[in-house]
Amino acid sequence: MKRLTPEGLHRRLERLAGRRLDLVLTSNATNYISFNVCRRNPLRVRLHRAFLYAPRPVVTGVGRWLAGRYRACPDVVQRFIDRPPREAARMVRTARPLQPRGQYYDLQQILGRVNRRHFRGRLRVRITWGRRGPQRAVYARTIGAYYENERLIVMNPVLDDPSVPGWFLAFTVYHECLHAVQPPSEPPHGRWFNEQLRRHPDYQAAARWEKANVVALTGRARRRFGLSSIDRLREYLDL
Repeated sequence: MKRLTPEGLHRRLERLAGRRLDLVLTSNATNYISFNVCRRNPLRVRLHRAFLYAPRPVVTGVGRWLAGRYRACPDVVQRFIDRPPREAARMVRTARPLQPRGQYYDLQQILGRVNRRHFRGRLRVRITWGRRGPQRAVYARTIGAYYENERLIVMNPVLDDPSVPGWFLAFTVYHECLHAVQPPSEPPHGRWFNEQLRRHPDYQAAARWEKANVVALTGRARRRFGLSSIDRLREYLDL
């Protein structure tokens, strides 16, 4: 795959965003993309160096996101983050510290039960809570994410709460586990994925519980972690 130069990527993103950018390329897999939604020029953007290998549709998605055309990370960009091409995957630092034990829930135990019940104990992935603390204004995912290049599930720490049922957290972990076993040719939430998800015995109950409670959960997250926009709360995840 052809590699963009940092200058070329910078120019292309500025053209797509329609504004000046203060672009910093990083090697930190903790945050692939971060920027503050503001009118100030230049817009400060931190972007992982893996995007130097991003194909044109991915760069276009990032540029349009910076331009404010999307409230959440575009699917084409998220797919690149989840499953980067081989050249880009080599640039991703994989030694991020893991924190599976939360204040109320131990994700390692939950993953073990999900693995034994639904995957015959054959699934080989790691799991951690996302970091807590003051967050930037834009986040890449909702309540969980799976990173193929790291074989890692990262869960939103708003779920580490006594008001969250253990069965709902287990279902959410199952959701992310499916990304680890889905065929490479399948899109992240395509037909195969949705068929497998609906087979879970808690599927209907989980959908109802999330719809009824996610606003309350993310409202507490805004107060605890300093999130600035109700429109972005459900996208909260520090990766």
